[in-house]
Amino acid sequence: MKKNHWSRLLIGFIAIFALFQWSGEAFGSDRGQAGVSIGLLIVAAALGAQRFFFSKSFGEAFFALGLGPPAKRGIFASLAVCLLLLSTIPVFASVANVSFGFYEGSIGLAPGLFFQAGIAEETLFRAYLFGHLRRRYSFWKAAGLAAIPFILVHSFLFYQLSWVLAAASILLAVAMSFPLARLFEMSGGTIWGAAFLHFVAQSTVKILVAEGESAHLFPFFWIAACAFLPQIVHGFPRGTRSTRARLPAFE
Repeated sequence: MKKNHWSRLLIGFIAIFALFQWSGEAFGSDRGQAGVSIGLLIVAAALGAQRFFFSKSFGEAFFALGLGPPAKRGIFASLAVCLLLLSTIPVFASVANVSFGFYEGSIGLAPGLFFQAGIAEETLFRAYLFGHLRRRYSFWKAAGLAAIPFILVHSFLFYQLSWVLAAASILLAVAMSFPLARLFEMSGGTIWGAAFLHFVAQSTVKILVAEGESAHLFPFFWIAACAFLPQIVHGFPRGTRSTRARLPAFE
């Protein structure tokens, strides 16, 4: 990748992420309370950065950021993994003798969480960052390089959570980077398969409330489930064309 391309890519990434952080804190959207507005804001910012730095038109930027219609196999793979993850919750409840309820207003929070955790994060991390890297590198190299900033930006969790839970969350960020990148490819270079999985992984512990003596173990159980089970997507059929072949190379 040319040095000038790296500079433009990183400037755009830092600017969009800074806007993401600021808007989340400014609106107090820790559970997606303002997630729809934040999601639309971040998508608009990513479209602006893509158009300004790389694309010839907003239409080209729109498809380059993976906002077009997805390939069915990526959606099916994502939904299968999401259902598998959710099926572990009653198992944990039975083994740990824990009951679950819903966070107050959780139905109203779900759209915001999908826009904020699913659409916004996947537009930035998978479509904008990984998508550009994938045009030039193999899947594993591009996913590994894209995982570095994905991990770094999760370091702020040490200021919000206990160090044990924050460290576990960062390990989860490492583990999930690769299946999310794979789902981006399986969805035809679009964000939608990865967005559904990202939404389920992040929103479940914000919507469900565990009760019982072992309730404190649920976040760690969920982190472990989200770290390991999504890896099965690497064994799914991937299609015949790579993201590098489908997407235009930007200079």
